[in-house]
Amino acid sequence: MNFIQTIMVLAIISIWIATGLGLMILFSATHFWLTTIKKERQKVFRLATYPKITIVVPAHNEEVVIAQTIESIMNLNYPKTQLELLLYADNCQDDTYNQIISVVSLEKYQHISAQVIQRTGTGGKAGVLNDALSIATGEWICVYDADAMPEKNALHFLVEKALENPEKYGA
Repeated sequence: MNFIQTIMVLAIISIWIATGLGLMILFSATHFWLTTIKKERQKVFRLATYPKITIVVPAHNEEVVIAQTIESIMNLNYPKTQLELLLYADNCQDDTYNQIISVVSLEKYQHISAQVIQRTGTGGKAGVLNDALSIATGEWICVYDADAMPEKNALHFLVEKALENPEKYGA
């Protein structure tokens, strides 16, 4: 067998090895995905009380992610009458404010109390939180970053845990 034939045989073997590894990764990923879907989801129990929660979202130049974040928050599994959203476009140089307005103005979210505030003050995130504290009407405050995508039951589980021992947990 000459040199060129040896190279060709090695090339064919390496192609088959790469194909085999690719298939192994594909099957492993599919198996992982299918087994995680079948896992029992954590059960959500009705709470004895649903305190009013003020959710504050400070956003500074977050036009790329803010719409998905606001939609995630508005779709939380928590009574909508017990939510107050304070959505801040903090000193933005991009289209963050308009992205927030476009989501909040959707008909399906009209029943949720949401204020969109275009802020020009100083202090960054801490300034936003201080401003929010002065106008918040909720019993508790929850802060989500502008790039957060909370799971549907996240707020429910946080409140459930906080209600177990309000002196230990809470805001």
